[in-house]
Amino acid sequence: MLVRRLKWFRIAVALLVFIPLTAALVDFRGSVPPQVGRWLAGIQFIPSSISLVTGAGLSLTAIIILLVTLGAGRIYCSTLCPLGILQDIVIRVRGWFNKNSALTRYAPTQTSLRQTFLWATIGAVILGGGGFALTLLDPYSNFGRIAADIFRPFVAMLNNQLVSVAEALGWRGLYRVDVMWAVIGVLALPVFALVLIVTLSFWRGRLFCNTVCPVGTLLGMVSKRAAFQINIDQSACRKCARCVRVCKSQCIDLRAGQIDFSRCIACYDCMAVCEDSGINYEFAWTQTLSRAPSTPAPEIATSNKVTNRERRTFLAKTLVGISGAVALSPNVFADEGDAESEYQRSSTPITPPGSRGVKEFLDRCTACHLCVSACPTSVLQPATLEYGLLGFLKPHLDFSRSFCNFECRRCSEVCPNGAIRLLDLATKQTIKIGEAEFIRELCVVITNGTDCAACSEHCPTKAVFTKPHGENLRLPEVNAELCIGCGACEHSCPVKPKKAIVVTAWRKHGVAKKLIEPKATLPKSSADFPF
Repeated sequence: MLVRRLKWFRIAVALLVFIPLTAALVDFRGSVPPQVGRWLAGIQFIPSSISLVTGAGLSLTAIIILLVTLGAGRIYCSTLCPLGILQDIVIRVRGWFNKNSALTRYAPTQTSLRQTFLWATIGAVILGGGGFALTLLDPYSNFGRIAADIFRPFVAMLNNQLVSVAEALGWRGLYRVDVMWAVIGVLALPVFALVLIVTLSFWRGRLFCNTVCPVGTLLGMVSKRAAFQINIDQSACRKCARCVRVCKSQCIDLRAGQIDFSRCIACYDCMAVCEDSGINYEFAWTQTLSRAPSTPAPEIATSNKVTNRERRTFLAKTLVGISGAVALSPNVFADEGDAESEYQRSSTPITPPGSRGVKEFLDRCTACHLCVSACPTSVLQPATLEYGLLGFLKPHLDFSRSFCNFECRRCSEVCPNGAIRLLDLATKQTIKIGEAEFIRELCVVITNGTDCAACSEHCPTKAVFTKPHGENLRLPEVNAELCIGCGACEHSCPVKPKKAIVVTAWRKHGVAKKLIEPKATLPKSSADFPF
C-alpha cells in the first residue's frame, strides 16, 4: 500500500534536511556554501516566524507549516525539525540494543505542562523577553548549539587524528585545524540539552516534543483539528500492539481504540508495521454542510473529528492570539526610529554588522550559533553574561580571538531570521559597529620608546594612522569618522594585558565615511621621452 510507504518518504526527506544542516553547523573549514545553512535554517518554524513578523524577509514558511499541519498533522516535527530528527536517531539506536521490548506504551497527555511552556514563551514575547525565551526553548536553536558547540570541536579533533593517516596514504586533502572549545559557561546549556534529549529519547521517545517544546505544543493544537488524521479501524484491528511498540509519542490508546493526534508526530511507523490495515489516514472533518437539512447529523464517535463551527472558532482564536502577541510585543518591530537609536558608545559587547545594534540583535537572535560556525576568523563567539542574562549565548565579536574580516559578510549570509541582515559587501564595509579609542599612555611607543604602528598597518579603512613622534618613532592617531569598529587594530596591538587601542560598541550601528585619497598625477613635460 502507498500509505505504508509514507514512513520511508518521511525518512528520506528528514535525511535531506538533517545531513546538510548539520554539515553547515559543524563546518570548520568553510567548505559548505552559506546558502545551504541559511535556507535549511530558514525553513525552521521559529526563525521563519521571526523573519516574517519583523519584516526581515518574505519567508512564508511558518504559515505553510501551519497550513500543512492543519491539513495532515505534525509533519514538520518528523521531517524538518533537526532536534526531532536527532531524537529519532537516538530512538533508532536504542532499538538496536533492545529489539524485543516495547519502545513506549500509551501515556496520558501532560496538558498542563505543555500549556505552561507554551504560554510562558508567548508571555515572554509579549513582555519583551522573547529573545531569551526562544533561546532556551526553540528546538532548532537548541540543536544548532549542540552541533556548533559540541559536535563541531569533536569533528575537528577527528580530522586532526586522521591527518597522519591520510598523509601516510599519500592523500593531501586533510590538514590540521585549531580545535576551539567554547568556555564552560557557554557549553553548560548545550551539554544539558543534549543529555536531556538523549535521556528522554531513550526512556520515553518523543517526550520532549510533547511536553517541553513550545513549537510541538502549538502545532499539536493545530494538528488536533487536522483534516486528515491517523485513526484506528476497529473492524480491522486485532489488538496485536505492534503499533504501540513503535509509537514514539505514546499517543496510541489501543484499549480505547483512539489516537491522540495532537501528540502524533506523523512518523508513520504505526502504519508501516500494521499487517491488517488497521491504522489508516482518514478525513476527519465532518461534512455537515453536505447533508440534507432534514437528516439529523450522526453522533461523532471519536474525539478527533470536529464540526465546521468548531474549526472556524479554533482558527479565529489562533489568529487573534498570534495577532495579539505580535501587537503587544514592544521589541518585535524595533527599528531605527526607536528611542534607543542614538549613535552613542555603549559598554555592551559589539554585535555583528547587519544586526543594527545591541537592542535589535538581542530581541531577534535565538543563539542558534550558525553564524559562529560560519565565521572564518572565529571572531564571533557566544556570550556568557557580557550582554547580561537576557543575552546569554548570543554571539558577540571577541577581538581577543580575532577581528572582523573587511572582505567578509559570511554571518549575514547564513543568518536565517534577520537578526543579522543580509548586506552587500560594499555596504558592510561602511557599517559602523563600534569605534576605536587610542590610549596613549599604554602604547609601547610611549612606555618603551619602541616603534610599532601595528594598529595602523592592519586598519582596512585607514582610520588609524601614524604621525612622527620623537626620533624615528611613529605614534598612532584615530580618525573616528573612518572607523568601522572591525577590531583589526585592537587584535594586532601587542600590549598586554590591556590593549593600547580598544574598540567600544555603538548602541546603534551607524555609517562610517570612506577615505578619499587624492589621485596620483604624472609630472607634465614637453618632451616626448622624459627619461
